[in-house]
Amino acid sequence: MATHFARGIINGGHLDSTRLSAASLQQAQQMPEHRRARFLASRSLLAELMFMLYGVHELPEIVVASNGRPGFSDPSLADFSLAYAGNMVGVAITTEGRCGLDMELQHATRGFHHPQSHRNHHFTSNETIWINNQNDPHEAGAQLVTLRQSVLKLCGRCHDESQPLQLLPGSGRLRMAGEPEIEALSDAEDILIWAIAVTPAIEHVKLWEFDTHKGWSNLSEVLKQRPSAETRVMRFTSLPLEKTPIAN
Repeated sequence: MATHFARGIINGGHLDSTRLSAASLQQAQQMPEHRRARFLASRSLLAELMFMLYGVHELPEIVVASNGRPGFSDPSLADFSLAYAGNMVGVAITTEGRCGLDMELQHATRGFHHPQSHRNHHFTSNETIWINNQNDPHEAGAQLVTLRQSVLKLCGRCHDESQPLQLLPGSGRLRMAGEPEIEALSDAEDILIWAIAVTPAIEHVKLWEFDTHKGWSNLSEVLKQRPSAETRVMRFTSLPLEKTPIAN
């Protein structure tokens, strides 16, 4: 099973695609300009990724579930997740199960005076202790936030606090009620912090960048060349319900 994460720049004609359906173009015309740019960029990136991976020549029909989670109307097609950060858009696709993607720009995290301030998120005492013990608490806090959001997007529960998500960063474990098998992966690059959650498992991630004028670039090889001291990858796997400590 493979998980693919592709990203690109929204503005300046970097993400235009001839593979968008007439329905997508018509839907975009009904949006305000700022939303239209994001919409067209994300659909273009998704359309090009579907063509590269599966040879699909036109973006399939997308429907939005009652919980706000978009997906292809054809259930036999791959699951996907969209995310935005500044002028960048990202798309995650998994060949099996469901996925969730979240992104945040590094410079945006530096505007916070304390890691507790990330998106007004309240960290548990467990998480706070771990964050404060890291070399870069701001980056560590941002990674936990992106990890959390990717899991919530996978589950379609971004605004549902009735079934809380527990992260145990010290042991690389997580627990989400009703989701017994989830794996989440996050990396902090120089510009971008991103996280992908997949059920039942990620196994391996392929990273891509797309530009309308330059085509596809395989980022997986570039990231493999980073010195081990510069690697900030975090991986979380589900903890069995009966063995999960209660976070406070």
